[in-house]
Amino acid sequence: MRHSSIAAACAALTLALCGSRVPAADDGKAVYEIRCAPCHGSAGTGDGPAAAALVPKPRNFRDAAFWRGRSRASLKLTVEQGRPGTMMSPFKGVLTDAEIDDVVRYVESFRPAQ
Repeated sequence: MRHSSIAAACAALTLALCGSRVPAADDGKAVYEIRCAPCHGSAGTGDGPAAAALVPKPRNFRDAAFWRGRSRASLKLTVEQGRPGTMMSPFKGVLTDAEIDDVVRYVESFRPAQ
């Protein structure tokens, strides 16, 4: 029962964030901090404040394995459509196309050097 109440709280947090006004951001960091960091963490390691209650856990953008076979287009599609089977909500219609592009570029900054 505890797990479902935590999941409900995370869903409420996600919905509340969807209604928040996102400040203008030229690099996507401000959008990321409001929309993504609660789950993925400010450093992109998948350890945001809501992460402990989520199954499956949010992606760690600092993990080289995450980046294998990933393109900017695939990241954009995930942000637009969400990720089925997870708490990752679709942001198409919530964020502008420019904000989505900006946040995708910002997420790419977490990619480990090869």
